[in-house]
Amino acid sequence: MRGPAEAAAWGVPVGLLGGLIGLGGGEFRIPVLLRRFGLTPGQVVPLNSVISLVTLVASLAFRAGSLSLVPLGPHLADIAALTAGGLAAALAGAGLVARLSDHRLHQAIVVLLVGIGLLLIAEGVAGAALRLDLLPAPAVPRAAVGIALGAAIGLVATLLGVAGGELLIPTLVFIHGLEVKPAGSASLAISIVIVAAALIRYARLGRLPPRDQAAAIALPMGTGSVAGAALGAVLAAVAPSGTLKVALGLVLLAAAVVSARR
Repeated sequence: MRGPAEAAAWGVPVGLLGGLIGLGGGEFRIPVLLRRFGLTPGQVVPLNSVISLVTLVASLAFRAGSLSLVPLGPHLADIAALTAGGLAAALAGAGLVARLSDHRLHQAIVVLLVGIGLLLIAEGVAGAALRLDLLPAPAVPRAAVGIALGAAIGLVATLLGVAGGELLIPTLVFIHGLEVKPAGSASLAISIVIVAAALIRYARLGRLPPRDQAAAIALPMGTGSVAGAALGAVLAAVAPSGTLKVALGLVLLAAAVVSARR
């Protein structure tokens, strides 16, 4: 097993993604925990969730200081609906995911990540504004669609073992009509709830990380993530939206490669 110093070093770039774009970075952390630190898949998932929660909370806190959260105001109902759907999937969706997680579904997720990534890169380079509010106007059907979208994202996140920001941000941008910066902040808030719910489930199952793993890996990697999140939030405040879309698109393409190799 590698040491705390390396764990902290790996935490910095993942935290940077959180502060800059609004991701927990779990899909990039999992291969590191598996291959560099020699953990088993059963050990990785709850440990990754603990570090993800630290990264998400730190990223949202730093972004709240460097970016205004006021643009989220008109979208609070939509954010709540997505959160409710994701929460339901995190608490009750594990059995369903186990039945769905065959090879073809995994391939479909990879294709989805690639497609969304290319779309974001194209829009960021071209300077287009493909932000469409595709949801019905009445409150009840709009909430129902939002809950369904949140549940679907939550199921995919459970399958991949991540917080789901890779799909939450494009959903908020392309379907709910948010700009990419507030979408990243909203994604962090939603992901915090989903990951916290997952940790509650792990606690009930007695699967939380043991103290030695928490001290040797989670604590230093979480500390590195906090430092990266602080830097990312500063960069997010000055980075053009088009640049962030291209960056997110590249991250999705990288996530697709990582997912295809798992």
